Amino acid sequence: MMSARAGQGAQRIAFGTRMMFGTTLWNATARRRLALAFVLSTAAFAAMAPAHAQQNPTPSAPPAAQKDEALTPPPVVDPKRVETKPVAPAPAAALAPEELTLTPVPVLTLSGNATWEEAYDKLVDAMKTLDKELARLGLSRSGDAFVVYTASDDRGFEFEAQMPFSGTTTQKPGGAMKLGGSYAGKVLKFTHSGAFADMDNTYEQIANYLDEKNVSADDLYVEQYRTDLATTAPDALKIDILVPVPK
Repeated sequence: MMSARAGQGAQRIAFGTRMMFGTTLWNATARRRLALAFVLSTAAFAAMAPAHAQQNPTPSAPPAAQKDEALTPPPVVDPKRVETKPVAPAPAAALAPEELTLTPVPVLTLSGNATWEEAYDKLVDAMKTLDKELARLGLSRSGDAFVVYTASDDRGFEFEAQMPFSGTTTQKPGGAMKLGGSYAGKVLKFTHSGAFADMDNTYEQIANYLDEKNVSADDLYVEQYRTDLATTAPDALKIDILVPVPK
């Protein structure tokens, strides 16, 4: 999951780079065409110069009196050297994950899959479906929703959307939904605040942190949505990213 989420950011950056490179290349080509036109026009003018010179011979030198009236060039000013010191860029905020031990809570789970491009819409739809099903079963939502990523590649991912609940029911969930428990065990908790689209950057930082600390994470990542994914603006989310610690 980590490599795919970080890879998604690389793909978008690569796509943006290709777009920027394409624009730069077009502009450079246009500039080269303008420069070439200028050179050609200059060459044509130079070719015409001898003929023009024959038709208009060089005028005789001015009288000596005019030479005496030549302008005196201004004195040369020696500019003072300006000392500059490079300014180091501000260091990026260091990640400081918190190690937690999660205990399971009852959840209603809906499994699904999506491409990375449709990730946000698919997850929002899953949360809305779970809310409706809890109401139908007579259960009450209790706690923040989870998204568990169970598999992924460069094209998309498989997930389980989990909605914590309280209460009891004798009815069975409809469709592909099921009742069960949330993830339990030790995790490293990282926090992402901001836009859903910017989570790739957070995942990339997490991947770098795990590499630096030599932590081998399992291919399973859990997102706990501290803000309601279905009702909060997509650029104002707060999400805990929970990385299971190998036993």
